[in-house]
Amino acid sequence: MLVFDRGARPDRTAVATALAAIPRVAISHDPATLAGPTHAASPLAAPEDMTRWLELLVDGLTVDLVGLAPGPALDEPDVAYRYNCEIGEPGGREAVGLFPGPHIAAGASSMPILRTLLGLGADLADTLDGLRAVCWGPARSAIAPQFFVRTIRTWLDDGPFPALGLLGLHFDEGGTLTSEGLAFFTGYELAVDPALTADRAAAMRLTVRVVHELVGAELPEVRHEFVTDEGLPLALEPDPSARLIRIGPL
Repeated sequence: MLVFDRGARPDRTAVATALAAIPRVAISHDPATLAGPTHAASPLAAPEDMTRWLELLVDGLTVDLVGLAPGPALDEPDVAYRYNCEIGEPGGREAVGLFPGPHIAAGASSMPILRTLLGLGADLADTLDGLRAVCWGPARSAIAPQFFVRTIRTWLDDGPFPALGLLGLHFDEGGTLTSEGLAFFTGYELAVDPALTADRAAAMRLTVRVVHELVGAELPEVRHEFVTDEGLPLALEPDPSARLIRIGPL
């Protein structure tokens, strides 16, 4: 979701202007016009909804951009984690959202669709005026627009997975570092043993490195032992009953 101050959401003209700077993206269907076929599979079928969305074609896939002005906005998303972002408590803001088109929605968590969706989000975040934050629902995270743009584009250029943004990371009272949102990509969340989290910055760096290896890869089914770049021997162990990947010292 792309979050704006109330009254600052883009309309279809603003989107068309932004897309002029993104040659690989085109408006494939505008339900507010008579041109093009009816988007029969869309859940937004009521006449009053026709002004609030566009279907975009990007890399051969269709993505719905929903919540445009002057139609109704999307509800402001729930936020639990903030990354370089000054967005405050709920109120005074409204959102537009990017969603996979109906014919690809069932594969929304597949890596090709995710890369396309997030790449489009980065392009729009870089071109739309007035954007306050980018929110990622599976992690309940809010991300500063340019931080989102930079980390997503780095990942798409074969850099590290943007865990600081697409995941929520928190320490519980016992010191365990747990992820929120990793299950959207892998089916499992990550839990780092308190024995490894006394240095919280180091624990975060370890988590980011491990997440980069897990996303898009086949998850281990049995205990896996490895040594970090700093020479620390660790064990990574799946816990199917808790839907967790646990990391602890050997």
